[in-house]
This record gives sequence, C-alpha cells and structure tokens, in this order.
Amino acid sequence: MKKWIALSVLAVLVFNGRVFAEEKTIKGEVIDVSCYVAEGAKGDAHKECAIACIKAGQPAGILEEGTGKVYVAAKEEDHMKNPGIELLPYAAKMVEVKGSVNERGGVATIDVKEIKEIGKAASMTEKKGSGMMEEKKGSGN
Repeated sequence: MKKWIALSVLAVLVFNGRVFAEEKTIKGEVIDVSCYVAEGAKGDAHKECAIACIKAGQPAGILEEGTGKVYVAAKEEDHMKNPGIELLPYAAKMVEVKGSVNERGGVATIDVKEIKEIGKAASMTEKKGSGMMEEKKGSGN
C-alpha cells in the first residue's frame, strides 16, 4: 500500500511540475531511495539489499556525484509502472543518465530517457556524527 501511495505522490509531482521539466544529464550512483534516506546505505556493500528493495517496489534514484542530491526515478507517462525497474541492473553502480527533471517542495524526480554505466560506485561510509562521507580504505592485502 505504501508503495502505491509513494508512486501516486511521485506521479502527481511529475504531472503538476511538467511545465517546469528540464532536460539534464546527471552522473551518480543508482540507489534504493528508502535505505539511503533511512540509513545512508549505498555502495557495493548495499547492492543486494538495493536490488531486493527495488524489485519489491521501493523507489530507485540517482545519488548525484559531487552534490549528494537525490533524483527519484519517476515516469511522466506511465504512472502505474515501477520506474525503478529500468535502473535495477545498475544498482550500486555509477551511471550517467539523461532525462526530464522536475523539482517541487525539495523533491527532485527524473524520467530517465538514456542510461549508461560509467563505473563501480566507491565504497563509502558516513563519518560518525558529521553527515559527511569518506572513502573506505582497503585492508592493504
């Protein structure tokens, strides 16, 4: 039920904001928005969970490189289709997407028109209490 409510809200945002849609190219990591917002979960360590969440209908999005801004995947036309499914093969990967961006009330959506993989997402972790992310260091093996 929550899934349909979230998709309906996104559909309304996209439909009402269509006049303001802007074509953009965004580079960033494909995330499942729910786990990212709730726990900061992302990167390769979260890949399997992200895949399961997106398959279950949780919203997928792009975590923009450099800005940390999240663009939630949404469809301008077919509002009953899970827009995250097309991002599923790219979970926890770095991508470049082109699409129509709408923003309202602090929420940004993107209707992905083109997507290409540009690499693997860096393994990142949040610095305790700082709200900042840092790259995990290898074990030196």
